[in-house]
Formats: sequence, C-alpha cells, structure tokens
Amino acid sequence: MSVLTFRLVTMSVRASAANRVDFLSRIAVGAVTQVAVVVFATVLITRFPGMGGWAQGDVLLIVAIRMSGHALAVAFFVGLRLVPRLARTGTIDALLLRPLPVYRQVLFSFFHVPVIGDLIVAAVLTATALAHLTVDWTPWRVGYLICAIVGAMLLEAAVQTFLSGCTLRSPGAKLWQDWAEELMATFGSYPLHILPDAARAAFTFLLPVAFAAYLPAAVLTGHMTALPVPGWVAAAAPAVSLLLFLAALRWWNRKLARYESAGG
Repeated sequence: MSVLTFRLVTMSVRASAANRVDFLSRIAVGAVTQVAVVVFATVLITRFPGMGGWAQGDVLLIVAIRMSGHALAVAFFVGLRLVPRLARTGTIDALLLRPLPVYRQVLFSFFHVPVIGDLIVAAVLTATALAHLTVDWTPWRVGYLICAIVGAMLLEAAVQTFLSGCTLRSPGAKLWQDWAEELMATFGSYPLHILPDAARAAFTFLLPVAFAAYLPAAVLTGHMTALPVPGWVAAAAPAVSLLLFLAALRWWNRKLARYESAGG
C-alpha cells in the first residue's frame, strides 16, 4: 500500500513539474496570493503595539500557526477540493476499483504547486513571530508549537473532509467548502476575544477556528484569561483537532459507502 501511495505522489509531482517555467511561476503565484497575510503582519509590526491586549509577537504567533497549518493542509489535503467534480462526473467510480482507500487516492491524485509558495510564506511568518516573542522556548514549548501547527493542519483537513463528504451526494455543497475556507482564513489570524460574544462562540463551537491557532497561541504566550473554553481544553487544542479529523474521516467513509454513481 505504501509503495502505491508513493507512486501516486511521485507521478503527481512529476506531472506538475514537467514544465519548469510554469512550475516556478505557480510557486510565485502561491506566495503572492498570501500578500494579505504578509501586509497584515507588516502593518502590525510597524504601526501597532499589539491587538486586544496581545503584544505584536503574540498576534504574529497566531498568524504563523494558522498559515503554517493552512499550507500543510493544502499540501496534503487539497485533493478534497476535487471530490465534487469527481462525484458529479462519476470519475470516483474508477477509484473504487483500485487497491487503495479512495480517500487516500483523492488526496494524492493532485499536487497543488502554488502550495510551495504558501509554505515559504508560512516559514517566513513563523521566523518573524519567533523573533518578536519574549517566550522562553523550552523543549516543552517547542514540542507544543509543532503539535499546534500539525493540529491546525488537521483542523482544516477535518472541516474540508466533512464538507467534501457531503459533496459525495450533493456536489453543490462545494460552496460550503469555499465559504468555510474563507472564514477560517479571515478570522483565524486574530485573537478571537476581540470579537462579539456570538461570533466568538460560533468560531469556537460551530466552525472551530479557535482550536487552529488562537487557543494554542494563548497557551504558548500565557494569555489564559478571557478564553471561551477552560484552560485545559485550550491546552488540548491539537488533540481536539485530531479527534475532529478522525470523526470527519469516519463521516467521509460512511458517505462514500452510500455513494451512488452519476450514471445510477
């Protein structure tokens, strides 16, 4: 199984890199599309001392965790965006005949070249955030930061997995995929306690954006007051993201089991 997976990934990357000029230009496009995030970080550093009681470095840490998690989610889970088209055209029928889990085939059937630009921007933002933090980086904090970034990736993957599962039977649900991604990108980079109570609750319990970056950053920087959840829940944010991903994957497989071909 691992050999087949490796071959799928290799073939996808090679196909994307066949035209070197196009390959490099798409990497540049990936970096340019994150200009809003870069501008936000630049303005924060040069114009404002912080936001909502959080210092510059603290807010940048939220941005860095969210952006890093997003870039990794795009790198490994962007294939979920293809599910509506696969279901609508019946192409997913062919995947059912191969000796690999359909979910894995979907993930590795497409390599999104611009994500390399996303990863570069994420690395720069993380380095910038660390340079502006006054945190004592003990081995525990370093390990937790890594878990937080992986958790941010898994949370975004959980949301997209759940919604792509819906598209297996209702391809029009792709609009919800795009909307959820836009909301997470828009509000995932802010200390959520600056939002109204209703919005804060929605981004904690309905679309759990808070668990991606805000709560882990609060744990790392010591901002444990005014959180929408108890401190131990905030500290467990990466584990919560993992559980949500596993639940979403189970949902996806259940929807696949009830999938009906486009041809009936």
